[in-house]
Amino acid sequence: MTGFQKLCIVTCVIIFGLIILGGVVRATDSGLGCPDWPRCHGSFIPKWEKHTLIEYSHRLTASIAGLLVLSVVVVAGRSYRRVPAILYPSIAALALLLVQAGLGGAAVLNDLPPEVVAVHLGTAITILTLLLIITTAAFAVTKPMERLHASRQFGRLSLLALALTLPLMLIGSYVSGADYGLACNGWPLCNGEVFPSADAASVQIHFMHRLLAAVLGAVLLALAWVGWRHRRSVPFVTAFSLLALGVYVIQAMLGAANVWTELSGEVSGAHLAFATLLWCVLAVLNIRVHRLHQLLPLAPRPSRRSDLAGASS
Repeated sequence: MTGFQKLCIVTCVIIFGLIILGGVVRATDSGLGCPDWPRCHGSFIPKWEKHTLIEYSHRLTASIAGLLVLSVVVVAGRSYRRVPAILYPSIAALALLLVQAGLGGAAVLNDLPPEVVAVHLGTAITILTLLLIITTAAFAVTKPMERLHASRQFGRLSLLALALTLPLMLIGSYVSGADYGLACNGWPLCNGEVFPSADAASVQIHFMHRLLAAVLGAVLLALAWVGWRHRRSVPFVTAFSLLALGVYVIQAMLGAANVWTELSGEVSGAHLAFATLLWCVLAVLNIRVHRLHQLLPLAPRPSRRSDLAGASS
């Protein structure tokens, strides 16, 4: 394993942890533990208080993540500047990280509006996805990856599952940020009804989250069934489709436990952790099946000097 590959893996892990820590901040109502930005209570050294330390640890982890992403860009610029599949996504990840920092500041300075919090999460997920693509490309550059000959049906289902997971996570973030987590009191029923009759926005948005989760569950079940039929020809596809279904089941149970425990901080944090893990599993699956790491060339581009030399000969 090369140093760059290790750097990419560590960066992915830190970004994953940063997303989870952001969920812990929301679950423990620590978002305003540092009411100003970029300082915390007017200082760069935080007070020794629970909510302040939780929020400050999130900011500190974000700083580490920023340095790691910057390192990825620097190495990509030095060693992979002629490999577009690595260089361009790394630049995009750094640009989004700057946007992410601005969104984090805006969230704090405007008392955590749920819309900004949801966009903040969406940007973090996009950065993580870009890093997963970069990591896959970094391995593919040193050793070409076997093409996965999955059926067209499997490819469509895997894309659909990924496409459903993103809005599910964003709506879930909005539900948490707007304090709609208990708008449906009970599970699986919503306030004692299969389809809630209440017109309140809190109930309708919460129910939309549950309904989308049910649709995703059906898609993942179909994906696992089709993936199982590939168990001899493409075992990677089978393993990841079953893994996605397993993570989803745990995630659904944690969603129910969120209501049963009246939004316990530990359960809420685990709920986001498994949602992010599900996204990662589906992202890696789609990257391999649809060869997303090869949307841009993996092979080094010839230099202008070599082009001129070839033309003159």
